[in-house]
Amino acid sequence: MPPVTVAAPETALRRVRRPELSARTNAARQAQRSPVTQRASPQQAGTGFSAGATPGWGDVSSAVTALPAAVTVMDAPAISRLAVATYGDLFRSLPGFNVSNYGQGGIGYGLSLRGYTESEHGRDIAYYIDGVPLNEVSSLHTPNYADLNVLFPETVKSIEIVRGPFSVEYGDSNMGGSVNITTKQAEPFASLGISGGTQGTPRGVATYSTTQGAWLPYLAFEGYHTDGYRDNSFINRYNSFNKVTTTLPDGATVSFRAQAYGTEYGSPGYASRDAIAAGTISERSATNPTDGGNKQLENLVTNYSSGAQDQELKGTLFVSHQFSNRFADFGGGQRVQHEDRTMVGGRVSKVWSGAIGGDIPVQVLLGSNWRTDFIEAFQAPTLARAVSGPAAVNVGLTETNIAGFGQVQVKPLPWLKFTAGGRYDQYYYDINDRTTPGGTPNLSNGIASPKAGVAITPFKWLELFANYGEGFRSIDVPAELIGNPGIQPFRIVSREGGVQFTFDRFRLLASYWTTDSANEAFQAAPGLPVTFLGKARRNGYDVDARWFVIKDPVNNVSLFANYGGVSARLVDAAPSYFVPNVPSYVANVGVDFNVATVNAQVLSGSAYVTFVGKKNLTQDGLITTSPYSRVTGKLAYSWPEGWTAFTQATWYPGDRLSEIAINFGDPVGARTSDIFVSAQPTIAVLAGVSYRFPTVIAGATPRLVTK
Repeated sequence: MPPVTVAAPETALRRVRRPELSARTNAARQAQRSPVTQRASPQQAGTGFSAGATPGWGDVSSAVTALPAAVTVMDAPAISRLAVATYGDLFRSLPGFNVSNYGQGGIGYGLSLRGYTESEHGRDIAYYIDGVPLNEVSSLHTPNYADLNVLFPETVKSIEIVRGPFSVEYGDSNMGGSVNITTKQAEPFASLGISGGTQGTPRGVATYSTTQGAWLPYLAFEGYHTDGYRDNSFINRYNSFNKVTTTLPDGATVSFRAQAYGTEYGSPGYASRDAIAAGTISERSATNPTDGGNKQLENLVTNYSSGAQDQELKGTLFVSHQFSNRFADFGGGQRVQHEDRTMVGGRVSKVWSGAIGGDIPVQVLLGSNWRTDFIEAFQAPTLARAVSGPAAVNVGLTETNIAGFGQVQVKPLPWLKFTAGGRYDQYYYDINDRTTPGGTPNLSNGIASPKAGVAITPFKWLELFANYGEGFRSIDVPAELIGNPGIQPFRIVSREGGVQFTFDRFRLLASYWTTDSANEAFQAAPGLPVTFLGKARRNGYDVDARWFVIKDPVNNVSLFANYGGVSARLVDAAPSYFVPNVPSYVANVGVDFNVATVNAQVLSGSAYVTFVGKKNLTQDGLITTSPYSRVTGKLAYSWPEGWTAFTQATWYPGDRLSEIAINFGDPVGARTSDIFVSAQPTIAVLAGVSYRFPTVIAGATPRLVTK
């Protein structure tokens, strides 16, 4: 065989750079000013590594935008233009997302991607903040329950979304996709803000940061209350985010952060859809006025980063503790779900970039992660929050996940790039089932998740990709393992192909995907039994378009539209044909803008209409929801002196009972009287004002720029 030489990174970069980089860099900088980057502008043929430009599918890069998959990246300015009343609003306008508000107080939203149901609190998406996983494995609430209420929007630097199980860095819950959130390190100002609105909703926020000194702080504090739309749907919340960052003598960056979060809330429960339609009960009435709960969380996180992005060594260590109580009635009487959870873990990854023979760009990513959860879970019937019967679940367990992952990118031709990788996750369960001693065995199982993709960029305005990825969700002990000792992790296989056209003022992305599930698990509502529906197949397509009406260094106005169609069917299960609670489509049409007016003042905001198709509430498809729409908008005006005023609104012009509708009856052959809902308010309005003041002393040299 001929010898293979891997050139030094600096040499390889010099060899693959081309004169046209300067023009592409300018174009990319303009593109980055757009509110949402669905894909970066494609790179010129012949370039293997990006040098200042945002990498695209055809580039050899560790940036998420170089992954051959449908990716969306939002930055802090884009988030500031969105109408955000809760964290679910961050995702509503994005391609492929279905987002539902349960209206049950401070619990996790319903988020879904790629044909998974939003009725199970986003469990089929892997969520991370600064490398720390958020999905709660072996949760009483629902398997891999996801509650992002701890997320503080003002602290977010970027949100990276990969649709489908195509990133090797994320394992458990990476079925519909992954969401990676990075928080800010430093800003040259502090701020104070206050807002209020309908349903008795005040919110106060204060931040402090500076870009001067050896230790750079980013501190944020929030107080929040709402009465809620329905009776007994109040939320009280505090959130304290505290982060400091320093640069070591060798240039590496280390951040330490601590967060304390707490909430107390009421839950109105779910009301009969038939009874509301008949006028016998009010849509605002509470099913049980003593339903509700509380949650507290504290965490400590350390992040380390050394080297340039394409040679980077990264590491994370974390410890988190939380406890929660939820009292809820799902038709069979109130029950309490109590969890006390301590999570410890870490992750490390290293990227090497170079060239084979000095001509073929190549990059290698290797990493591993570890996570251990110590969980105490208790569930029992209650009456007005007092335990009234024997425990249905009383278990203590330790669940450990150890994983390794790797990825290789090779670009043998200027217009062709291959990506291949995978991960292996090993799980260990140590279970103490106090209700049935010895009845729930300990487990040790592992699962491999291979990934592969190809990107073709024949012209600067045309990109194509295809990929293959496997994903999984781990076994939930309280909800799934008890009574099913032979159960295995839930595996999926997904394939996708797509094309993107990118011109100066117009971008269009289209992709088609299919996902096969080995064993579909369905839970009508948290705390209710999990049923296993057998094999399922999901097919769908996404179309996303954006037209930049105005695009210059100061002003940006763009129109956008996206559409995601889904078919989620059970295989060989007649008369059960449909996976429940999956809308047939979700579409958005809107505008976002950032425009200079007079005297350096700025008008910014967004407005869009969301259309959601019908959902099958039974597996035979005989009972469904109705299609509905939602209108969302925000308008903000900023002055150079530091003041910003804003107003935002969400309006349901028609059906308000279909966003959350749950079948409490038989999955096949249920009656309409089995359908229970949580009504949304016709309109919700918020308005507020904030003030930013500089914290950088004039003439001083900052140690670290704003990040």
